[in-house]
Amino acid sequence: MSQQVFLAFLSTPLFPICIICVRFWYNTLMSETNLTFHLPAPDVHPQRCIHARHRQAGCRLCTDHCPVEAIHLAEGPLPLPLLDIETCVGCGVCLPVCPTDAFTQTPAPEARWVGFADDELPPQQAFALTCPQHPSPEFPSAPADYVILHHRCLAAFSPENLLTLSGDGIRHIWLEDTPCGTCPLSLSHETIRAHVHAANQLLMAFGLPAAVHLSTDVTIPEEHSPKPVLDSTSPAVDRRGFFRSLGRWTRQRLEETRAQGSQPPMIDPGAPVDQRLPYHVPPSHEKLNRHLLHLAQAASPQPSFILDAPALPWSDLELDVGACSGCQLCSRFCPTGALNYLWAEFEEGPAFNLTFHPRLCIDCNICVAVCPDNALELTHAVSIDKLLHPERQLLLADYLVPCQACGTLTRLREGEGKDLCYVCREPSMFRQQTQRDYLAELASRLREED
Repeated sequence: MSQQVFLAFLSTPLFPICIICVRFWYNTLMSETNLTFHLPAPDVHPQRCIHARHRQAGCRLCTDHCPVEAIHLAEGPLPLPLLDIETCVGCGVCLPVCPTDAFTQTPAPEARWVGFADDELPPQQAFALTCPQHPSPEFPSAPADYVILHHRCLAAFSPENLLTLSGDGIRHIWLEDTPCGTCPLSLSHETIRAHVHAANQLLMAFGLPAAVHLSTDVTIPEEHSPKPVLDSTSPAVDRRGFFRSLGRWTRQRLEETRAQGSQPPMIDPGAPVDQRLPYHVPPSHEKLNRHLLHLAQAASPQPSFILDAPALPWSDLELDVGACSGCQLCSRFCPTGALNYLWAEFEEGPAFNLTFHPRLCIDCNICVAVCPDNALELTHAVSIDKLLHPERQLLLADYLVPCQACGTLTRLREGEGKDLCYVCREPSMFRQQTQRDYLAELASRLREED
């Protein structure tokens, strides 16, 4: 009975009016009452979204992490991200959580401060990062020598930003997260904690102590003196430091501009068939890989250390050799080239090999979604030894035979009576999955109509 009343309410004119009133109240609360900043919204590049590559990728990182629910996925065959400019407060949380850099901002406030950090603070002195929500930024609860007042949410600092600010573990950083409990963006506190954990885990993988900390993890001293507060938008430097910072800032702008123009879309419909799915490593992922390789040169890697922090993008891949049919769909849809499929003709016949490198993986799950044989399993835990290994991991190498039905080259699998590709195989697992998806969508539509 209650369900029928609720459905009847949804069909009345009062429902959209209530939605408008709630949204107006929420926006007023965010912009006028509690939130002390409202910055421009980031730029959205839907063509870079992982769903543009494959609609069943299942990524919802931007929608799940947005603290004001300003991002949603479009309905229809391509669930690309849509940003509500009126609801967005410019917190910047979406920038570091997107694995393909579909959200950008030039210049990014976090990258701008990173360029000045080395000139502002000596390596032996720790500093605290605080947001405008802090009532008394000059009195940090953390044992810091300086305070940097950042003008948006601290969740916008990615693990790569935190590693850069710390000099890969040389300098200690404290994130003043004490205001998060009463902040309208309190949902981002878990994102802040995840980014701190990811940066520290990467340092510990090389035998280094944690260098990024949260102020809520320490006891507030009874008496402490005020600390110098530096504004992240206009840091004060001497003349020599100014010119060094100016040169670094110029290089950062050139790098950001180059990344904006060079990053191709996930799919190019106008290109030839064999070039419609280009490979590209996102700039943010390349920066994190540079930290990884720098730490490998400056410290001692712990080969058996397992990286499993959710905010780190790397993953490991396992292949069921008996189930794989060598269709190369996984490597074709892989956006970064982490999976590579090579084909060659030999005297014994055509053959292929499938290789994988976890350092290029962005944990997008496309390879698992497109595999018609359910032969792949992606795990978000990878050893530091595999990440640093210079060569690709060989997953499978075998010969190919023509499909008896259509002639497409496929791998001969044991226990099958005919040499059939994944499309012609009966019953085809690919067709079964497509049929299950269709029936699930049909059932959902019927429930909506009822």
